[in-house]
Amino acid sequence: MAKRKASGVNMHTKAMPPVVFLGPSAPAPDILAILPDATIRPPARRGDLYAYRILKHEIFLILDGAFGGVLAISPREVVDIVADGAVVVGASSMGALRAADCSPAGVHGVGVISRLFRTRRISSEDEVAVQYHEEQPFPPLTEPLINVRFALRRAYRKGLIATSEAEKMIAAARSLHFTQRSWSRIFKEAECHLSLEIINFLRDVDVKRADAVRAARHVARICSSTSSLPSSSAFHLFGLLDDGRERRGIDLIEDANRQQIETEFVEWLWLSGRARKLLGEDIGGPQKGLPTPLSAAWNIIDASGELEAELMRFDVFKRAIAEAKRCRLRPDPGDIREAEEQLAGVYGVGSWKELLTGEPRDADRSRRLKEHRNQVATIKCLRRRFLFPSDQSDRSREDLRWHFG
Repeated sequence: MAKRKASGVNMHTKAMPPVVFLGPSAPAPDILAILPDATIRPPARRGDLYAYRILKHEIFLILDGAFGGVLAISPREVVDIVADGAVVVGASSMGALRAADCSPAGVHGVGVISRLFRTRRISSEDEVAVQYHEEQPFPPLTEPLINVRFALRRAYRKGLIATSEAEKMIAAARSLHFTQRSWSRIFKEAECHLSLEIINFLRDVDVKRADAVRAARHVARICSSTSSLPSSSAFHLFGLLDDGRERRGIDLIEDANRQQIETEFVEWLWLSGRARKLLGEDIGGPQKGLPTPLSAAWNIIDASGELEAELMRFDVFKRAIAEAKRCRLRPDPGDIREAEEQLAGVYGVGSWKELLTGEPRDADRSRRLKEHRNQVATIKCLRRRFLFPSDQSDRSREDLRWHFG
């Protein structure tokens, strides 16, 4: 019998080629130049990872994913195949989102966009959404908001545009639906008249494409070097795979006891800021003062089709806290500071202090926010210590609030 490494990659038989889910983020030749044997597939849909894992593929690069009229790839599916021993790398678009969602389970997030989602500097799918033709090779028809942000940032740094112009164009871009977002519309809505040289400079910035190339290189290193692979402990850190493929916890709605978890789950939605995105509401108090009653909030999220994904995020959050306690980890001041910055950014305020002293003024609210901050900081410590030991660059990152607000 061939000996198999714990990471799940067979070193004694010819491995199946990596599967790359690619759409408008980058042209296929960019990826094939780095991964010539890769299996290039259209943007990932619900069930695609399961299907290719069954075919014994072991390495997956998710760049783009379908959404809207079809079921998007779920965090549960990503975690399942990682727990099954596969390696998943995410970047650029849907891949960056799922890497941020599932990083505690061992998913590799690569590139600037993934880092921004992971640190909650950005949190909306609108940042990376574009309109594209459904037939290959998926050329983008609109401009992703994240490219607009970076293009304006670089132009500002080079002295090509003023801060006021950049802010007007960002506001215009954010006001446009992703299917209508283009540089021409942005210039028109912002009433900015730029030279052809500056316009060409802005159009040439493509962060999603650059991240896709970085991610392909990361996958190439994984394919060529066993030292790049995560250890088996990273795959099984939260007990996501037990004997007999038994799923534990509250990750499936049909296995969850709604009465037992409803209060804690919905309160987590408000404390984490996810209620802002899902319900359009800010935090009130714990239970009392919540803008939407607990059961109504659950039903609204269920009707939106996002309940399974949110339950999975909540499940991973709770498991991460439990694992950190088991390992007796304590966040350092840097972890606390990052957690405070993350929560302030989620709520759209300038600082942690402003969040604590904002309305409604309630001592219990402040206490719960501090408790949640400590939990977020503890997870950051866990991730840093066990999953991203070499990723220390975030500590010294520059302040991006003016264009990532």
